[in-house]
Order: sequence, then C-alpha cells, then structure tokens
Amino acid sequence: MTYENLLVDVDGPVATLTLNRPEQLNALSNGLLDDLYAALRELNRGDDVRVIRVRGAGRAFCPGYDLSPTTATYPDVARGTSRGPRGDAVADLGESSISRDRESLREMIDRWLWMWNYRKPIIAQTHGFCLSGGLDLIGACDIVFAAEGTRFGHPAARGMGIPVTLGMMPMKIGAAATKELLFTGDMIDAETAQQLGLVAHVVPADELDERTLAFCQRVAMNSLDILTVHKHVTNRWMELMGVRIAAFEGAEYDSIAHLAPSMREFNRRVNEDGLRAALGWRDEPYSTGPAADHDARNKH
Repeated sequence: MTYENLLVDVDGPVATLTLNRPEQLNALSNGLLDDLYAALRELNRGDDVRVIRVRGAGRAFCPGYDLSPTTATYPDVARGTSRGPRGDAVADLGESSISRDRESLREMIDRWLWMWNYRKPIIAQTHGFCLSGGLDLIGACDIVFAAEGTRFGHPAARGMGIPVTLGMMPMKIGAAATKELLFTGDMIDAETAQQLGLVAHVVPADELDERTLAFCQRVAMNSLDILTVHKHVTNRWMELMGVRIAAFEGAEYDSIAHLAPSMREFNRRVNEDGLRAALGWRDEPYSTGPAADHDARNKH
C-alpha cells in the first residue's frame, strides 16, 4: 500500500500507519485524512493484521486540522469563499455557508466514529504536539501512548471552533477538565494528560517507539474475534450513554463557532498575511498578563 501522505508498514500482526507530512507537523489535510481512512479500509480485511498503530513522522504527532489557505480541511471557512445566487427565484438563491459547513462537519464526524468502531484495536503513539484535530484522532483510538514532553490541548479554542468530536474529552476526562482546556486554549503536558485519563501510558521519548510496538504485539497475541468483542462491548456502553449523539452535536456547535467575528478575522488574516501571522495575532494577548507564564512554559 502506497499513499502520498501516509506510510504503511506491516510487521506480522501489527500494522503501523505513520502520518507523513513532517514539514506541516502532520496537520490533518483532506489528503492525509483520505489516505488514513483508505489504509484502514484496506487493513480491515482478514485477521493477519490484528492491531493498528498510528504515529507521526518528524517533530510532532499532529498539531490539528490543516488551516493553511491552499490545503485547509474546511476550505469554505478558511478561504472565506461564498457561492453566489444562480437567479432571483427563492430556490436559486443558493445555500448558506453554515449549511455547507455543517454538512462537511457531519461527514467528518461520521468518519471519526467509523474509525472509533473499527473492528481492530487502534493504538496511538504521540510525541511533540497532539492538538485540536489531533485530539479527534486520538479520540477515535482505543489506547494512547505519549512520549515525555508531549503537549496536548486545543489552542484554537482562543476565538475559534472546537475539535469536531471534542476528542471524546467529556467522556474521557470529564466536564470540568474539558471546559478548562476549551475556555483557555492552554496546553497540558503528558503527565497531566495521563492523570486526567486522556493518555494511558507516558514513556521516555527514546523508548516510545519500542514500548508502543511491544504493547501492540502483546495485544495481537489475542484472537481478532475476541479483541473485536472486547472493543465493541466497551464502546457500546459509551454509545448507550449517548456518546454518538453527543459527537454529532459537534457539527452543530462548530458550524456556529465558525461564524464568530473572531473566526472571520482569523481567516482574513490567514488569507492576507499567512497562517503564522494569524496564529501570532490569535495568541499575542496570552503572551502578557496571567497567561504569560503558562504559555512560556509550553512553548517549543
């Protein structure tokens, strides 16, 4: 299997999928997401492969969804594009941007939930940064390993939207911790993420690959039928508690958030000044005052 944005390596019963956009820190573009789901569909066949490992190439696991003007995950939102009317009749006036955005987000949630209910265990191996859309990615995985020094959070909470499934964080870390991360946009370290329940294992960075793979190989000693039963019966508890309905609410609320004036200004700055400048504008108020020490500690 060969993909433009993804590396696939099969070692016995464990398949490793490596997000391979290192220059962009593996930001989730449409191309990368398409490659990820295509590889998972291909690996779904048979039981020769029983466990999937997901990791990132380069300096980070994933900083979130791609926000650059040319490869953005949400092109209508990021580029500020609109579709004009085709005529004067009511039916020819076109559709609203929020309707198109909502539909795109619902499709994305469908794919994350498909991955969450994938019949084979998926183990995430994180390092560097796991932010925003990266939380959606690990939220669709079963168990998360993190290298010491990894940072987790949703900086885009500062005036922008949400990870579309919230990274399953309300389910994993509770309401208060989720609100704190969303209210502030602050990042937390791997040890804090482990204490909260976002991460299962924190290991030295130079041991991350070896120890995650060893764990995957241990899981793969079980039969796929039994692994699938264990995974799906656990997920069913979460579904009966409402996680699937709650996830789809993300499309409603994120599409509303994308209409906020702060989001529109961010997109304008991305289009006119570039992504780096827009991020600097977004985070500049946090570089002074009560947030300064926190951001200084977590800046790399």
